[in-house]
Amino acid sequence: MNFSKYFFVTGVALFISASIGGQTPRRKATARPPAKAVAPQPSPEPVNRPLPPSEPRAPVPLAIVNGQTITTADIDPRVREEVESLEERIADTRRRVLDLQINTELLESEAKKRKVTSQQLYNLEVSKLVPNPTEAEIKKFIDDNRDQMEETDEASLRPQVISLLRATPEAKVSEEFVRRLRTANPVIMGVDINSPNLNPAAVLATVSGKPITAGVVIERLKPALYKMRLSGYEIQSEALERTISDLLLIAEANRRNVPPEEIVRTEISEKSHPPTEAEVAKFYAENKIRIGGNLNSVRNQLAEYLQEQSRQQLERTMSEKLRQGAQVRLLISEPQPSTQAISTDDDPSRGVATAPVTIVEFTDFQCPSCAAMHPVLEEVLKSYGNKVRFVVRDFPLPMHVKARKAAEAANAAHAQGRFFEYATLLFKRQDALDVPSLKKYASELGLDRARFDAALDGGAFAAEVRRDIADGEM
Repeated sequence: MNFSKYFFVTGVALFISASIGGQTPRRKATARPPAKAVAPQPSPEPVNRPLPPSEPRAPVPLAIVNGQTITTADIDPRVREEVESLEERIADTRRRVLDLQINTELLESEAKKRKVTSQQLYNLEVSKLVPNPTEAEIKKFIDDNRDQMEETDEASLRPQVISLLRATPEAKVSEEFVRRLRTANPVIMGVDINSPNLNPAAVLATVSGKPITAGVVIERLKPALYKMRLSGYEIQSEALERTISDLLLIAEANRRNVPPEEIVRTEISEKSHPPTEAEVAKFYAENKIRIGGNLNSVRNQLAEYLQEQSRQQLERTMSEKLRQGAQVRLLISEPQPSTQAISTDDDPSRGVATAPVTIVEFTDFQCPSCAAMHPVLEEVLKSYGNKVRFVVRDFPLPMHVKARKAAEAANAAHAQGRFFEYATLLFKRQDALDVPSLKKYASELGLDRARFDAALDGGAFAAEVRRDIADGEM
């Protein structure tokens, strides 16, 4: 695990998932009655600033239903609170990401002083100081979480479990390392990252004489902020849909001169029945690989799931009926996906550079899913010809201990013009990705072994793989 991954990307990922995960959990739809720039200053270490308390905001219109305006005051108050605090959480995310970018620059600066790579320095100061979990701890984790694991083979699970169990102690050691780096190296803060109309060239911080510009941080933030805004939109949209359904249900109940519960009973409750044994068995047979376990052990859970799916479909059907003839105009829209400039200059590719569509795949040669998808992609790409350019970049996962060296080997094959042939061999032989095997595959393809071995043994493409990981993670 390299420094950029841990200090920059993992930190962002954990914070973003906490921000999104902390939002009001989505509930199934149910028909029911309604319920400026600053002067440069030294910054010895990152400060996690608490979010200021949110002030009550004026209701915002969300939709118009039969002439009646629905606002944020009409939806679930927990959802309203989450959505109204979104911009504050985004501002806090920007600050934290800047702190993490500063950490990355500090490590690279320190590594340069010591004449080592950033990964070597991270391994020395952090990774090697974190003990691996004991066999008892590994076994206990697997036993406690077995029902959540798709993989059942313990040997295959071990690398992932070890990585997960190391994460917390590694975070503590890395935080202490950051504090030492911040004390020993000058960090001068510049323009506030949350300044309005921020110029991409604005300097947010200077680390050991190297400036960090707004453009760099903003570019890396795009996917994370899009996910946060999309999540906010989705929970608000779902809450709005429930409110609209409730409003129309009450209007229909008033028209019929019956309680709303009566409509729910006749349209949903009386039509919802437990699935038959045959339906449960059929669903299990069609989804056996994903479900895991034998039918008897999951029969009750599957029956509950299928009945709930049936009820939700009845709710959707009733909602659609209620909307027939109703005038509904939504005033909110889904945020547009972010676009990023991803380098494809020296990476393995197929298709012409002028193709109207470019697909960039980040792959892991030890990943079973990647191996399964490889022949599918090959066939699909053939049908598009020169309409599509296909670019491959590396993304070896930490739990796949042989994937990084396999990626370096694939780059060495690319240097001799045989990347795709070599990649096919790697995907077919995922059970043998040790260095001797990687060299053997080079011989099978007739590559210059002396040149290939020198590149692989000397880590000639290690930096290239690290760059791909850094781009892929964000």
